[in-house]
Amino acid sequence: MQQFIYVGLLVLGIAATFATAGLLLWLSSFSRFAPWFRSLNNFSPQVVAVVGILFALYTTFFASDIWSVRDRAQTAILQEADALRDLFRLAEQQSPAIGGPIVAAIRDYARTTAEIEWPLLAQGEASPQALTSWRQLLEAVMGEAAVKGLATSVHSAMLLDVKQVQVARYQRLAQSQKHGDPLKWFAVACLGALTMLTIVLVHPDQWRTQLAALLIYAAAISVSFTAAYLQRSPFQVFVVSPQPIAELIAADSLLEPK
Repeated sequence: MQQFIYVGLLVLGIAATFATAGLLLWLSSFSRFAPWFRSLNNFSPQVVAVVGILFALYTTFFASDIWSVRDRAQTAILQEADALRDLFRLAEQQSPAIGGPIVAAIRDYARTTAEIEWPLLAQGEASPQALTSWRQLLEAVMGEAAVKGLATSVHSAMLLDVKQVQVARYQRLAQSQKHGDPLKWFAVACLGALTMLTIVLVHPDQWRTQLAALLIYAAAISVSFTAAYLQRSPFQVFVVSPQPIAELIAADSLLEPK
């Protein structure tokens, strides 16, 4: 439902933008209000530049925020995968009785995350199975065989990796639950409308020039509405791949060959 709402807002915003451009053109050139618009022929063209710069700056910061959200999600995924890889390497260096259950728990967590939890991230939801897999991983590291058979430094490093997996997972889930701010859609609409209005006031006697300028700015505003649509969960719009984690499902060894 939320997906349809945002798609509807995007289509409505773009349609309303071009409709507003057509309405302004009709009012200023063909309606009974056209003489009043033509009386404002001393309107400075610099006003268009000022409003246009404000619109461009807002869109730039908007786009920067969008990619920042994606980058934070990608960073959380890589941190989660790195912690799992470090734990995998440490487990490989132990005896099969100690390292075997840990490696199996890592593979199960990677499989559950990539195959079960990942599709749910687009809806901002977490998988209870992934949390259960993480707990099983913690139990494998905290098992009696690992506690008694591992050096204190190695066991502490393993526990730190398990904790880092949990922290990175929570960061990933937090990014999946982010949604766009409707106020930003409103700001784009307001700045866009003001920009088109100033265009009409600058060219009141030349409707063809108005039409060309209005279409250009309407297209630019549509791009901004698309940016507003993209500023949602990175797991809804961008293709944020679980590949760094999924690689561990079938990994035989991460140790460097001798």
